[in-house]
Amino acid sequence: MIIKDMLKLESPFKRKLNENNEYLVTPEIEEGYEWVFNGDENEVLATEKLDGTDVSIIIEGGKITRIFNRTNEIPFFNKGKKWITEAVLNSYERGYCDFSDGQYFGEVIGPKVNGNPYQLNEHLWIPFETYCREHLAYKSWHKYPKTFENIKKTSATTP
Repeated sequence: MIIKDMLKLESPFKRKLNENNEYLVTPEIEEGYEWVFNGDENEVLATEKLDGTDVSIIIEGGKITRIFNRTNEIPFFNKGKKWITEAVLNSYERGYCDFSDGQYFGEVIGPKVNGNPYQLNEHLWIPFETYCREHLAYKSWHKYPKTFENIKKTSATTP
């Protein structure tokens, strides 16, 4: 099996530096990202962005056989990143890993990841294909015109 790295999606809007050397999003759409605004419900899904680390699992014969952080394999028994293995095990116990054979992507969140913004007591692997689709998707994405102004109005503002 060829191990893939999760594609990093950038903002579909062009960004420009302001006079304070900060990026600001503009209404211009980046080349190649038109599909975000033109796709239907079966092609485009907008979800909450998790503040974690990218991890994929490989399932073979109905069992999790390998874990990857990007393209770096994480051994099941390790001292440096056992929290990644624990995250997958915790998610498995919650029923988040019921997949057929293949590679599946998700995000590990928890106490040792990015300052633990979700205040979790344990690490969890959150699969994009199931959990994010079912629990973190914006149900309104296809109900309103996808214009820069509409998105700007409904997005969280930064302090």
